[in-house]
Order: sequence, then C-alpha cells, then structure tokens
Amino acid sequence: MSRNVLAIDIGSSALKAVLFGADGVMLASRSRPIATVQGPDRSQTQDPDAWWRSLKEALAELPGREKISAVVCTGSMQNLIVLSPQGRPLTPAALYSDRRLEEDEISALEKRLPEDYATRTGNRLDPAHTILKLMRPDRFAPGGAWSRDMRFCFGAKDALTFRMTGRAAIDPTIASTTGLMNLKQRDWDPALVGASGVDRDVLPEILPADAVIGTLRSGPAAELGLAEGLVVFNGAGDAAAATWGASADRPGAAYAYLGTTGWVAATLSLHDAAPPRDIYTLADPIHPDRAIIISPFLTAGAAMDWLAEVTGGKVEALLAQAAELEEHPPSTLFLPYLAGERAPFEDQNVRGAFLGLDRAHGAGAMAHAVMEGVAFAIRHNLETAGLPSSSLTVIGGGARHPLQRRILADALKRGITFPHDSQEMTARGVLRMIAGKIGLQPDSRGAGVLVAPRPERTARSDLRFEAYLAASRFARDQARLLN
Repeated sequence: MSRNVLAIDIGSSALKAVLFGADGVMLASRSRPIATVQGPDRSQTQDPDAWWRSLKEALAELPGREKISAVVCTGSMQNLIVLSPQGRPLTPAALYSDRRLEEDEISALEKRLPEDYATRTGNRLDPAHTILKLMRPDRFAPGGAWSRDMRFCFGAKDALTFRMTGRAAIDPTIASTTGLMNLKQRDWDPALVGASGVDRDVLPEILPADAVIGTLRSGPAAELGLAEGLVVFNGAGDAAAATWGASADRPGAAYAYLGTTGWVAATLSLHDAAPPRDIYTLADPIHPDRAIIISPFLTAGAAMDWLAEVTGGKVEALLAQAAELEEHPPSTLFLPYLAGERAPFEDQNVRGAFLGLDRAHGAGAMAHAVMEGVAFAIRHNLETAGLPSSSLTVIGGGARHPLQRRILADALKRGITFPHDSQEMTARGVLRMIAGKIGLQPDSRGAGVLVAPRPERTARSDLRFEAYLAASRFARDQARLLN
C-alpha cells in the first residue's frame, strides 16, 4: 500500500500542493497564486473560497494524487476566518497584516483585557492578536455582530481541513497567536474568551499537530479529485512548519525564513523561553514543554516583487542586473518597511525608503539595495532577539538566488546553510511532524549548500548596517511627524 503524503501549504501569496514519497523525498509540487485585497482602511483580506479553488487547480495538475494515503496542511496564521457551521466563508478572511484598528482603539480594547494578559498568553498585546478583531464585531463581523451560528478559524489551513472533514481544529502554535489561549495550559483561557465577546463552543478544538482530525468526506473528495476517506492530520501554522522543516525543532537551534514576509526563530524549552519576552513566544506544535521564540518582520520577498511592479520589469531580470554590479556594489541603501513593521520594533506608521540614489543608479542598483536591506532586517532581528550566533539555516523562496545568499552571509557575518528544496520547507516541516504516526522515514539527503561570508566585505557590511540602523531611526521619527 502506498504511503505517499500530500502536504498543502497555504502561504501569504501562493498555495502549494506537495507530494512526498514513503522515503520523505519530494515527488511533485504544484502551486497557484493567492490574491490579497488591500483596502483604503488598511484592511488586508483574502477569500477562503479562493484558497479552495487554488487547491483544486493545483491538485488537478499534480501527478500521482491517486496514490495519496494521508493529507496534512500548513499555512498562514493569526487570521480571523468567519465560517458557517458547514465551513463556508461568511466574510473575507482578515489577515494578520490587517490594520483596520487604530492605536487609540487598541489602547481602549486593552483596558478590557485581564491585567495578566501577557502571563496568560505568553505574549504582550500586539496589534495583530486576533482577540482584538473579535472584540470589534462592528468592524469585522458580517452584519456587525457575532452569532452562535458562526464558527471561527484562525489559520488558513484550519479553514481547509474544516471543509475537508467537517471538524474544526487548530494546532497549539496558531492558537497561541490569537490572544485567546493560555500558553502553559495549551487550552482556551476562559477569561480571555469572555473578553473576546464570543462563546467557547464556536472556537476550534486545540489538538497537537500530529493528531488525526478526521477523514476526507465524499463531497470534498470529489471536488478535489482525491479518494474519499483519506486520513487528514491537523498540521500546524507556517511558523511551526518552517521551524520543523529547517530542523530547528530541537532546543537551541535557530533559523531564518524568507518568503513574502520573514522571521527569525529558535526552539527553546518553555522554561528557558521564560515568556513573556519582547518578541513572540509560540507554543510548540507537539511538545508541551517547548516553545518557539520568533521575531517576525513584514517585508521580505515582497520588497523585490514590489520593485518589479514599479519598474515594470521581472524579478529574475532585476536579480541578473544586480549581479552585474556585485564586484563594485552600489552605495544605495534600502529600508524594507513597505507595510510598517512588527519586529524588532512595532511601528504601524514607519515606511520604507531608498537612500543614496543618484542618476547613475538604475534598477539593478535598487535591486541590490533591496536584497541587502532585507539581509539587514534579518541581522537586526537576530541581534535584538539574542538568538544563537552559530551557523544559520535560511529557508524560503526569498533566498533562492545565489547573489541573495552571498549578501546574506556577508551582512550576517556567519556561515549560512540553504537546504535543498528550500521553498518546500514548510511542507516538509509538517511531513516531519506526522512521520512517526504513519511510518515514514526522514529524507536522508545532504543538508544543503553552505555559504560563508567574504572577509573582504565584513568591514563594509558593518558600516552599512550602522547606516541602516540610523536611517531606520530617522524613518520612524519622520513617520511620527507626518502621521
């Protein structure tokens, strides 16, 4: 009997369907884009029905889907997804990046929360915590009010597994981003649920990532072109999946993720994590005695996508132009705050900038600066978070180009490992979570490509990083004056 596993990754900008064999080797992968709607009120939404359509389209082209024996999902976290009892969306999903609530509104809502909120959740209140959206049904509820006929999910993958199985479940990692879960108890906190204004029975069950939540029902199976009765595992949010994909699920291991957004993270024992910290503490998806500390920033690969849009070019062409300048890199400096920032500082108003431009600089110089600016954002987060200073693993599509890898190593002044199939690391992560339950063996291939920093670039990187920090402080000062 085949033991192939389908891993579904609902990312910020694309859905991937990845097929793994019994030896853990990736057999096939198909992807479809996901659109985000940005409103003038700073809303950021996606259509959960579009996730389902993208999944159907990706699976239609995936070879070997008739041999699948199990399904596991990962995806974006900290969303507010309002569904019917049958799992159909009642309104667009409000993403973690949705900033409809102003600072004064958040301050007013904070007064309605328990004083020991940070102790309960393991995190200080953050504008992205989903509890704040629940507390403002006038902004986020269909018709301006919540009802007992609604169901809530907080991860993109949970909306899909609900539709597949008819059971609403969530993993501890996503649950710990909502502001509703007690981190130590790994369960919904009665006081926080009460403050949210919704009933506990409309929330999903919190289950470990390797728990079976059900089997694929006949209707969804027919829509997806899959066999009815396939085992569906809970899976985990993208931050947990990336952590496991990077083999950083052991205490003390650190890594960085570069996708549309980015983060740096490490796994620690819950005792050593000692929450609340200045950065996020997430529950481990399986182990109650572990935590993932994570410092997320809002703009990574999205910066190069934006530059391609405004210059009318293509990303690969911009990267090629930047590579031509690498022998004598341009002086242009880039601040990657195109959507504000979450870490290592939280500032909704700060915005990005190019500095040091002159008429001799073209799109290639700007692309080179964008790659360096994203690398400095990683360094800023690593140093502020105090994560381990050993060789770093970097995963995600934002680090696929050789030049970006060299710039990262130079900027961070450390060796960096780029695993094989880096863009599928989140899918591989949830595969690792369930491997023991289905008898899979881990992939035995090499760790990947190791890139060392260039000694001749170290002094230059240090000076430019100091300029980056000074420019960031200036940009924040300007944002306060202009808003």
